[in-house]
Amino acid sequence: MRTAGLPSFRKLWGKLPNGLEAGSYTLYVNNLFDVSAYQGKKSFVMSTTNELGGKNFFLAICYLVVGGTCVLFSIIFSICSIRKSLK
Repeated sequence: MRTAGLPSFRKLWGKLPNGLEAGSYTLYVNNLFDVSAYQGKKSFVMSTTNELGGKNFFLAICYLVVGGTCVLFSIIFSICSIRKSLK
């Protein structure tokens, strides 16, 4: 387990590849690490993800924009390099 870079973080504990059926569930937690010494808090979060990673599309869109820009510049520089070598 790695140390988190920010004071507020989430760590993936598990996945449910087939989802959950509708119903009532009970969760029992065994506290193996006391965080009260430094005023820490623990919580249980159930979240959904999508094809791009998570609920926040900002990072996925940034990756796609930067990747597209890199491809565009590589094409431009390749064309310039080919034209210069032909002269």
